[in-house]
Amino acid sequence: MGAAAPFVALASSVVGTALSVAGQSQKAQADAAQAQYQAQVARNNQQLMEINARNAEAQGESDAERKELDVGQLEAKQRAALAAQGGDVNSGSNLDLIGDTARAGALDVGAIRNNAAWKAYGYRASGLGQAAAANAADASAANSMAALPYGIGTSLLSGASQVAGKWNDVFGAPGKSSPETLDRKSTRLN
Repeated sequence: MGAAAPFVALASSVVGTALSVAGQSQKAQADAAQAQYQAQVARNNQQLMEINARNAEAQGESDAERKELDVGQLEAKQRAALAAQGGDVNSGSNLDLIGDTARAGALDVGAIRNNAAWKAYGYRASGLGQAAAANAADASAANSMAALPYGIGTSLLSGASQVAGKWNDVFGAPGKSSPETLDRKSTRLN
């Protein structure tokens, strides 16, 4: 068993190097897959932010139209009430009252549309953040795969160094013949 130990150590170094290379490859692929997943999630979130922005704009427009109708109805009621009192609704303070109602309504409609626009802007800004996150995750995936050859190279160099050391233990240094090395070589030949 003692004579086989150096051969087992040499074989273990070779197998360990191969497993290290395989592990580097699997880790890089797993890291890249995770980063690609995160990029897709961020792109999906970006799309949702755009949908939310459009919904906010549509809701704002719907609310503004409803407010315009409400203001129009209020103006009509005011005209009817003023006319029922026998006044001229197209002149004087009666006209001022109806005009004030129209102006206040227009301000409210503008505020509704403005608020909807700001809400949509917020969603779109968040969507841009998601796009940036997707780009960063894509870059991380690419970097994981780009670094793979360096990781494999490092594992191979480290493994080669270990194998060379074990080789010297088993077969001796090249060009160097010690009595122990010669004895081992002759034992193998027999």
